[in-house]
Amino acid sequence: MNTANSKSAPEKNAGVFEVFVEFLKLGLSSFGGPVAHIGFFQRRFVDQLAWLNSKEFASLLALCQFLPGPASSQLGFAIALRRAGLGAAVLAFLAFTLPSVLLLLTLVALTPYMPEWLYGSILNALKLLAVVVVADALWGMGQSLCDSLFKRFLAIAVALLLSFSNIGPWSLLVVAALLGLLFIPVADKPAVVHKTVKVKASSLLYLFTFLSFLLLAVLPKSIFAPEGELALLWYLASEFYQAGALVFGGGHVMLPLLQGSLLDTALVSEAEFLSAYGAAQIVPGPMFSIAAYLGAVAGGEQLSLLAAGVSLLAIFLPGFLLLLAVLPYWQRLMANAQLAAVVAGVNAAVVGLLLASFYQPVLSSAIHSWLDIVIVVLGFYAIRILKWPLLSILPMLLLAGAV
Repeated sequence: MNTANSKSAPEKNAGVFEVFVEFLKLGLSSFGGPVAHIGFFQRRFVDQLAWLNSKEFASLLALCQFLPGPASSQLGFAIALRRAGLGAAVLAFLAFTLPSVLLLLTLVALTPYMPEWLYGSILNALKLLAVVVVADALWGMGQSLCDSLFKRFLAIAVALLLSFSNIGPWSLLVVAALLGLLFIPVADKPAVVHKTVKVKASSLLYLFTFLSFLLLAVLPKSIFAPEGELALLWYLASEFYQAGALVFGGGHVMLPLLQGSLLDTALVSEAEFLSAYGAAQIVPGPMFSIAAYLGAVAGGEQLSLLAAGVSLLAIFLPGFLLLLAVLPYWQRLMANAQLAAVVAGVNAAVVGLLLASFYQPVLSSAIHSWLDIVIVVLGFYAIRILKWPLLSILPMLLLAGAV
């Protein structure tokens, strides 16, 4: 008994440490925003480490696309949760997020002293990197998730509707789910997430997390007196929490939700708000990390770090609470053959969402000349065909960004 226990504990600790290290690497290198992050996750955890297969990855991605919140961070949280449990998932969130928080605050502080040509070169290079990463993700996911004519048609239709109409991504995912149920043949052996999440809890705990998500989303902002440090922290927590609970479609959607509450109250100036947004484009990790900077500015000198931490946790918390509440049941439902057809439709729609995002804003904001096109094609060939590591093409992208 003692021997077995002594062997199992180090293996579990090693798994948690492994998760932390892998997400720290991604937190330091995952440029390009949420769409690119999905490509990084697929490349690292499916293609290279084989922590999960492409169908399991697609199942988790479909769930995160359905839920409000930062989809890429939720996907990383779910992968870590599945790999080594809840503690590892929390550490993965910290490892993936804190580098961008620190870099964001540093970049904002240094921007006034940085030559404009240098800042522009770095920004252009990272945009080109995002094009290469997203193109690689689309190629891989398109092959695995759109393996029939109907699925390809569905993906293209979703991309066109999202790009040229006012229909939101949530509505398109619901329609795709219904179309999948109606028109995608039910597999004899549906795709099942075979490995269960290592969270030992009763159904009451999952219900509690879901009720917590709902309760915090509707709590008023004026529980405390209108003035004072506690009132300010509560106001920031409620604003960022409710923004995180309502965001569908990535971090860019979060900005309009926060702009009114922070600018109208003069907690953050327009110049500070735009500077934070610009800096968020050139740091790795989740764009939701911008909440730390905005919270620090709103908190002033005395509450800067505390307000940054409160704002950061508040904007991520609703997405994680909802994910924890739904994920165990999602895995069980995946064993249902009918639901497998529904998920297949959603997965095809996810490819369409990524295709639309690839066109706008990734491609449209990065490609400005024939040289950019040549550099992107070469970069894609290097990582997809030659299997070069992503960092190996950064010098070429930096050179292109400077031209």
